[in-house]
Amino acid sequence: MPPKRNNNTNIDEEVPDYIENQSRRNNLILRRDKDDRKETWEQSETKVKEVLRNKLRLNTDNIEIERAHRNGKPGDRPRPIVVKLLRYKDKQNILRQAKMLKGTQIFINEDFSDKIRQKRKDLQPALRAARERGQVAYIRFDKLVISDRRTDDN
Repeated sequence: MPPKRNNNTNIDEEVPDYIENQSRRNNLILRRDKDDRKETWEQSETKVKEVLRNKLRLNTDNIEIERAHRNGKPGDRPRPIVVKLLRYKDKQNILRQAKMLKGTQIFINEDFSDKIRQKRKDLQPALRAARERGQVAYIRFDKLVISDRRTDDN
């Protein structure tokens, strides 16, 4: 949804961030425990497909990856792989299956602009607090959504 204009926001600041997030709409970030400093795009794509096939049990024949590459400079920490998918539906399917990675050292997340990433990071303490209170809580884009658990007393 495009940014809404109101008296408190500067549209000149909002639009570039909106455009950046739209360009990242089909992207995922894959974090693994291993990183090859001289990894090519083809090798990155192969590693992504291995995770999708072996860990998430997805049929990779129908998932088209436009590009997969490491992001950042090689160093002490493994660099994440940015995965640009051809179809948004593939991204949603992968995110639904990502729960199968629990307990592994592999993480799959959506790709957001730095501004949205910071907002999401700032919401983490409130998210944890709500969950500790027994509420259903999650972050959708840059908003914290909280609801009470419903119990069936019927």
